[in-house]
Order: sequence, then C-alpha cells, then structure tokens
Amino acid sequence: MLTSLKNKAIRLPIMITVLALCGLLKAQSTHAQSRPDSTWIGQRVIMLKGRGEANSPDKNGVIHTSQLPNIVVPVARIDGNKIWVLAPGEIEPGSWVDMNNIILLTGAIPYFDLLIKKNPEDWDTYFRKADAEHALNKRDEAISDYSTAINLHPNDTYLYFRRARSYQARQLCIKAIADYGEVIRISPNSSMAADAYSRQASLYANCGDSLQRNPQKAVAAAQMAVSLDSTHPTYLTILASAYARNGQLEEAIAAQRKALDSRNFPPGPGYRPDAIKYLKELEQALAEKRIKK
Repeated sequence: MLTSLKNKAIRLPIMITVLALCGLLKAQSTHAQSRPDSTWIGQRVIMLKGRGEANSPDKNGVIHTSQLPNIVVPVARIDGNKIWVLAPGEIEPGSWVDMNNIILLTGAIPYFDLLIKKNPEDWDTYFRKADAEHALNKRDEAISDYSTAINLHPNDTYLYFRRARSYQARQLCIKAIADYGEVIRISPNSSMAADAYSRQASLYANCGDSLQRNPQKAVAAAQMAVSLDSTHPTYLTILASAYARNGQLEEAIAAQRKALDSRNFPPGPGYRPDAIKYLKELEQALAEKRIKK
C-alpha cells in the first residue's frame, strides 16, 4: 500500500508536467492548424510579432512595408495565406498580413498566458497580451501587463505609448501624461517626442475628468509639439484647441487657419469640412465674446 502511494506521488507531478506541455504545444500550434476561412471576416486578430507591420501593394503591385497603428486589426478579406486587414478609417483594406503571424483575438489571452507560463521573462508576450486585453476592454489588466513589460524592457517608448492609451481609456489622464513624459525623456527632440507633447496637450485640454485639465499646460505642451514639427497640421489643431480652452480665441483662430493652410493637411473625406467647421465655431465664439464686452 505504501509503495503504491509513493509511486502515485511520483507519477502525479510527471503527469501534470506532461499535460501542461501538451497544452502549451497545442496553444502554440493553434493558429497554424486552424486555417482562416470566411468566419474570420469581421473578426479581430492580433499579430504575433512586430509592431503593426503589414504588406501594402502600390498601384503597380509592388509590395511595401507599412506600419499599422495597432497590432489588433479587423479582418476584411482572406486570399490564401494573405489576411487583408482594415486600418482605422479604411473602408477597403489596403494591406495584408501573413496568416502565420496572427491568431484570433478571442483566443489570444489564454494563448499568451501559456507562453508566459513557459517564459515569465518574455516582455514581448506581456505586451501582446496587454494589447489583447485593451482591445477586449480589460483596461486594468492591460495596464498591469504593460507595466510588467516595461519593467522587463525599460526605455521602450512604444510600450509607454501603449500603456498611456489604457490609462486614458480609464480617465487616468495624469498617469497617461506621465507616460508621454517618459517618451519625451527617452527620445527628446524627436518626432516621437512631438507626438507625445501633442497627446499631453490634448489630455490637459480635454480630459474627460475636468479636475485633471490644465489649459495653461495644454498650451505649453502643444507649443512644444509645433516647435518640433511645425508642418504637422494635427499639432496646429491641437494647439488651437488648447488656446480655446485657455480662453485665447484669437490665437486659436490663427492656429486653426494655419492648420487648414498646411500643404500636409490630410486629403481624406471629412477632415477639411470638420476643420472648417471648428474654425467657424471659434470665430463665432470670438464674435459673441466681443458683443458681451
């Protein structure tokens, strides 16, 4: 009896280890075994490597590498191994990713959990799990996993950008602003710093929690963004919004006109009409302010 119990005690941890390894191998091969079909269309997938790189053919059919803003993207069309995905604002897909570099978002978190169990120091897996959690509206979990990724892989501006996004979704604007500050610290006087300043300005001006707003800091941050890249019309519009929030309507109007006059103003439908509408709103607000005086 005692010998039998000892043998069971020895076999049990071996069986548990084998089962865990089988589960991990199954999870690792799931995206390769399950070939994409029409049921994938409209669903979201997450990329297993890279930071949003996709293949974009030009009008001559030459393939170029582009970077999508997110690694979680909706599927629009399937063409063999090519999974055509939609970037934000797209109606028709302009780029594709290889089927072996994606899995469905619905199964992503358990998949990444098994990878983390195998290698708890893998910061990239924590990052991808966090992006999946953010996409599934699990913002607190996303913040926790982004933080682990940052601790394992410090001084990566991309990770701070991603965590700031989750902070912002939770209306934790001051924490998001601090993460953008880390981007500026790591990469000062760069295009990334300009982007970070512009995002700080937007949060200082328009945070959903009015107690976290600071119009003066919004103006200062937007001015820094413009000083680093004066050709970026979005930064000028953000500066206009910051001026308006600070009660400087004349300056807001001047900044918005400069944005509209920029040769880099986006050509897509809707952008210019919206920008013109905002300019008219500013001009109307200034006219009303002068009447009251």
